[in-house]
Amino acid sequence: MVMGLHTKVLRSPATVVVLRILLLALAYVAAGRLSLLLAIPPGFVSGLFLPMGIALGAVLIWGFPMAIGVFLGSTLLNISISPASSISLPVVLIAAEIACGSTVASLAGTLLIRRYVGFPNSLTDERKIFAFFALGGPVATSLSASIGVFTLYGNGLIPAEHMLYSWWTWWIGDAIGVLIATPLVCVLFAEPRHFWRGRRLTVGVPLVVSSLVVVAVFIMSSNNEQKKLNDQFEQQARLVSGAVDTGLSSVVYTLATLRGLFVASEHVTRAEFSHYVDQVVIEKHGVSGFSWNQRVRHADRADYESTMRTELSANFSIKEKDSSGAFIIAPERPEYTSITYVEPWQKNAVILGFNVASDPVRDEALIRARDSGHFAMTQPLQLLQDEFMSPGVVVYYPVYERTSSTSTTLERRESLIGYATAIVRTNDLIYSVLTPFSSGDYQLHIIDVTEPEKPQVFYRAGEFDMPAYARDLVFNQEILVGGRRLLINISPTEKFLTEHVSLQSWFVLAGGLLFCSLLGGFLLLISGRTQHISNLVEQRTKELAAILENAVESILVVDEQGLIQKANPAAAQLFKYPLLQFSALHIADLVPVLRHSFNVQGDDVTTSYMRETLGRCSDGGDLEIELSISPVAIQERKFFTFIIHDATAKRKVDRLKSEFISTVSHELRTPLTSIKGALGIVLSGSLGEMTDKIRDLLVIASNNAERLARLVNDILDVDKLEFGNLVLNIKRSVIYPLVQQSIEHNQGYAERYGVNLQLNATDDAAMQCAANIDTDRFLQVMANLLSNAVKFSYLDGVVRVQLTVDGQELTVSVIDEGQGIADDFRQRIFQRFAQVDSSDTRRRDGTGLGLSITKSIIERMGGKIDYQSTVGKGSRFYFTLPIAK
Repeated sequence: MVMGLHTKVLRSPATVVVLRILLLALAYVAAGRLSLLLAIPPGFVSGLFLPMGIALGAVLIWGFPMAIGVFLGSTLLNISISPASSISLPVVLIAAEIACGSTVASLAGTLLIRRYVGFPNSLTDERKIFAFFALGGPVATSLSASIGVFTLYGNGLIPAEHMLYSWWTWWIGDAIGVLIATPLVCVLFAEPRHFWRGRRLTVGVPLVVSSLVVVAVFIMSSNNEQKKLNDQFEQQARLVSGAVDTGLSSVVYTLATLRGLFVASEHVTRAEFSHYVDQVVIEKHGVSGFSWNQRVRHADRADYESTMRTELSANFSIKEKDSSGAFIIAPERPEYTSITYVEPWQKNAVILGFNVASDPVRDEALIRARDSGHFAMTQPLQLLQDEFMSPGVVVYYPVYERTSSTSTTLERRESLIGYATAIVRTNDLIYSVLTPFSSGDYQLHIIDVTEPEKPQVFYRAGEFDMPAYARDLVFNQEILVGGRRLLINISPTEKFLTEHVSLQSWFVLAGGLLFCSLLGGFLLLISGRTQHISNLVEQRTKELAAILENAVESILVVDEQGLIQKANPAAAQLFKYPLLQFSALHIADLVPVLRHSFNVQGDDVTTSYMRETLGRCSDGGDLEIELSISPVAIQERKFFTFIIHDATAKRKVDRLKSEFISTVSHELRTPLTSIKGALGIVLSGSLGEMTDKIRDLLVIASNNAERLARLVNDILDVDKLEFGNLVLNIKRSVIYPLVQQSIEHNQGYAERYGVNLQLNATDDAAMQCAANIDTDRFLQVMANLLSNAVKFSYLDGVVRVQLTVDGQELTVSVIDEGQGIADDFRQRIFQRFAQVDSSDTRRRDGTGLGLSITKSIIERMGGKIDYQSTVGKGSRFYFTLPIAK
């Protein structure tokens, strides 16, 4: 019971909403961290910010409470990427302000889409898809970019001149994030589920794959740009490092020149030393001074001081510094290394007589130089003449007696007479050697790492917080100068990074993802329409299946080989086969006459037609049927639809009708012949005179008897034509004389209606043309056409007959100037008992069978009949016959 209550609580609407909010916040943080991996330095511009798309999709699908998850996720994300070393109230407030922008953008996008697009929505219309992307992307994200940038500016995190650039890149990242992520969220969670679920493969997979391809291209482009930047900076850093090394080496070479003065002379005076430094030593850039430090044994101290007082100054003495840094007379020592000469004199006179061996740092370098015979440099120290700390070094080059051997350390110690010395202020030296380079592009640090556990600063210029992406650009090189190991550290400045970092990879990312978003919109449109068509086809298929299943007529679907693919229950009932057995049958099993109509390619049946034939039931019995066949091409395959009607009852009725008509017609002809003969005798006057009134009545009776006779003859003709019992005596006959004969035979009829019959002038070719016809039936056709034309002509009208030749066909036309035929009567004019106007026909007499009989006779003779008519202007009936050679 407790477990059931727990499950019920978890499934409650409130719990589901809370879980969705928390999951959205986590997804926002994770997607944000992932998006920032694609950021471009130096401003860490991201061409894709997925969280905005996820936020908009979540609020659209699950409602406005999801905005809480957007706010929480954005706040946590911005706190996590803050450069501050610890979380403080200002950091949280800035993160919350930026999160407000993201929340407002997702809410605004949701309101706009619901207002102008509608949601839930299947997005199958291009206008709605465009509005969905435009309102949710560029329009809504302009709010998040604006609020975020003003927050950074208001809190002093970016200067005013960077606001436009920051807003632009922020907006692009958010907008593309919406265009990419929102459709994916909809594909996974939007309603209607069955519709969106079908787009996972057609929209989701291509969108993800194309985006990954773009990201891969971006990473390659970014790596290439980073490598190019590394190469550019390393090239410049090597030049700077080489210049530093050269500058330090030049001090040594200069000192070697000065050493040569003392090696070559027995005694060097101060004037000679000064003159030599000024005139001979030329590479002095960065060197603060030169000095001669003479070795003085204690036994020689008095003479040395006396000589120096005479030559330099009356108060000269060997001196040292006490603990407070003041100069004092040097206490008694076994020997001294006294600064004897120094140049420039005025600036450095205070250090004359100083026993440099009394300073442990300098003494270490002196001993190294004396024992090795090479120059030695001190570690960084404060120069004696400087009151304030100014980094400097002293370089000593030992000078030995010319006549003494210096092959061993002991010999060098005994024969040492002093040191040629260079005094170097490191800042001045480095400044002089770096003059050709742009100091704004790099920062130079030189560290003395001779003692790794106690590194000392040799030179340092400026300091700034190096961004993580630029740490790989730092150039390090170690050089050896005067026995000291110096580590040259060169790092790029913010100016260099800003000027040399390219946004090409950002444009690749943004442009590629924009293309992916357009691809997503296109796929949404195509998949939506495809799904809509699929649903429509499914619905129509069900409707057609229902029609097929419930149709009264038998319906079969047959393929090109004649194999039955589909049959309805009515067909199963008609042919007495189980419905499932039809798939194993050939159409010839049901309609034997079609056995040779379907070859391997199914080419024998090409057009629709109807026919009457015999079908065969499962028990072997024959069945009279009416068969309609229609070919249908579906996806390069041909099928045939058979509609089959049981004609057994109809055939029985037709036979009874035929027998009845034949019997009645023949039975009527005998009394009609007697009646016509009797009336003819009476009207001839052979039986005596009669009154006009009686004559009129007898004329009416005679006319009606003739009309009835014609009707009986027409019915018999129709019956014969319908059942194929009419025998035609076909022979080759010239048509022109027959046309003349028909005009002569019908002239009296035309005169009765006040109409004139004319035969138009005909060319010789038409007059000589012959056709294979039955002459009696041809005259019957002409009589029917002429009588129709006469009956529907106006008083004093003209009916013209015309013969023309067109290729291998002869055309006979009967043209009147009567009332014409309406277009809506065209479909029925050649049918039996068809009359244009029944009331008018009764006035002019007629059975409505003439044109039907005419059409059948013409077609039996291999011709075709048709007409042209204009209401109120007349008609032209014409038939064509093949010309007989």
